[in-house]
Amino acid sequence: MKFKTLETSEYKNLYFHRTEDWDWLTSDMIRVIDSKSPRVITMDPWPQKIFLEALGQLTVEDYVHAVTKEYPKGNVPKELDDTILEMLVDLVYGDKIIAFSEVPITLDEALLNPMTQEGDIAVKGIWKGTYQYSIPDEFKDDRMIDVEFTINIDTLKGNTFTGTVKDDLSTGGTPGTGTIKGKFDNDRIYFTKNMPISATIDKNGIHSTHTNKKHPTLVYEGQFSRNKQIIKGTWKFKSKALYFKGFIPRLLSRGTGTFVMNKS
Repeated sequence: MKFKTLETSEYKNLYFHRTEDWDWLTSDMIRVIDSKSPRVITMDPWPQKIFLEALGQLTVEDYVHAVTKEYPKGNVPKELDDTILEMLVDLVYGDKIIAFSEVPITLDEALLNPMTQEGDIAVKGIWKGTYQYSIPDEFKDDRMIDVEFTINIDTLKGNTFTGTVKDDLSTGGTPGTGTIKGKFDNDRIYFTKNMPISATIDKNGIHSTHTNKKHPTLVYEGQFSRNKQIIKGTWKFKSKALYFKGFIPRLLSRGTGTFVMNKS
């Protein structure tokens, strides 16, 4: 298949290669570390595909024709060369994370491979982390910014687990030793958290505990980092219709937030 724009392009016979370190942000998205400024770059699927395939061994013309083979016969977009050339020029001269070369380039290991290698999941053991409330800052006190907790996953059966959890009271945590129960796969983790004592915060920021009442069940959902040593995600109350009198102002939130935890 012939492409008119490609045939007349000044970049047609140039090789292209990535120039910046990169890593997997999620299972299907990468992040590129810009060495020229304090920023991390994420991309849409098309430019990300080009960046990952910028290995310095194909000319632009070779690459365009290689991509055509990924489409069923007769379904190659007519503007495929325009799209690839536009993306390449932007990555080279805009983001400056790819470069052109007149000769093939062999990438060193730092550029060829992601910054962190794929790790093996080892859920069992101690995890330390923090959780935050998704409410306006004016309704938070110092003990609601980052509440620290420790999880001990002591029982593992297949992809399910159980364990215990303790919040740090000095950072605004709920008293008592709670239980967790959950499951995981290669990318994500899900677990419920049940604390033996209910804790509330009134509209004036006063913390109270109720020893005769259990805390409502909380649901945590998170994603493993590439090396499987960090989990980031969100938490919420299991009951969607649950409101607390004075815990969080009724019109603001049922109670949600974010969390991060690291393998100890």
